[in-house]
Amino acid sequence: MDATARAAIVTDVAGPVDVRDYPLPRPGTGEFVLKVELCGMCGTDAHIYRGRLASVRFPALLGHEIVGTLAALGEGVTTDHAGRPVSVGDRVGVFPSLSCGRCYDCQVRRRPGNCPDRRPSYGFASPADRPPHLTGGFATHLYASNAGTVFYRTGLPPEVAVLQEPLSVALHGVERSAIRIGSTVVVQGAGAIGLMAVAAARTAGAARIVAVGAPGARLELAARLGADAVVGLGDGPEKRRQEIFDALGRDGADAVIGTAGSPEAFREALGLVADGGVLAELGNFTDRGAIPFNPYSDLLKRDITIAGVYGAGPDMQRRYHEALTILERGGRPYEQVVSHRLPLGRVREALEALGGGYALDGRDVVKLAIDPTA
Repeated sequence: MDATARAAIVTDVAGPVDVRDYPLPRPGTGEFVLKVELCGMCGTDAHIYRGRLASVRFPALLGHEIVGTLAALGEGVTTDHAGRPVSVGDRVGVFPSLSCGRCYDCQVRRRPGNCPDRRPSYGFASPADRPPHLTGGFATHLYASNAGTVFYRTGLPPEVAVLQEPLSVALHGVERSAIRIGSTVVVQGAGAIGLMAVAAARTAGAARIVAVGAPGARLELAARLGADAVVGLGDGPEKRRQEIFDALGRDGADAVIGTAGSPEAFREALGLVADGGVLAELGNFTDRGAIPFNPYSDLLKRDITIAGVYGAGPDMQRRYHEALTILERGGRPYEQVVSHRLPLGRVREALEALGGGYALDGRDVVKLAIDPTA
């Protein structure tokens, strides 16, 4: 195993990103070290970079969509969480959230996010200048220092396996939106989560799916992943709303999955739900402000349901495993989702692109991923 590791450290809010060397620890009982092959960059990473998640302090090592090969196994690490044997060199996907798995919140309420013994998720632990250092995916190695780390062996290529975490979030959104066979669906936002929501809604049996967003490359891929129609951002919300209804063939969808990530987009999503339908909001993962809301006219009069979707949610480990089974089943061009593979030295550039113009190296950004071997 290598003696040292390199990691891209965000030094401060919207600040420089330094590539630093750290000693590579030997794993203890129940721990392992992963050699990172690919780590997806999420919109949440861009929000953290801009200081929008108060729980993350700087300097920070980001990256929570992690796939790699096992570099060293501590005592007792002999199988993945599906009970399949693992050994050094096996490719695995690592679920970022960490909980004890034994307490009342984990086992009875099935709310591992409320676990009193919960540790910061991989990619969210901070500050990075304190041990164990290698707690995020924008690095050559991940030190899985929690004996409860959930991981699954896979034979998928890294550019597909890296979608396991975002697909698990989309599956949570699809469940919360009550999509069933024959449902009409609008997916608002065509980033990685939105694209995975299109695929998940199709898997759940939706009859018609309309994807809304930008840029064009993302919408083209949304169609290949299962959207029946796509609508660009166009000339404003009123025109866009009519285009969406025309594409649906009716005024309003049974389910709207909001992944755009702004309060204004959430307000717009309210107007896309049919009376009696469900709005599942995934995108506002950080606090970006408030909007006017009328409980009578926006909610009760229309008999709609608004469901908050925070990450992979309850049963997160189940959804993570289900995401893997969907990806392994194939049948959709998942390998086309990652549009850019960038080295550690370009992490800041990638964060800026994800939070701004959505273009890099002369091409539209669909999904950014950090390749520490590049």
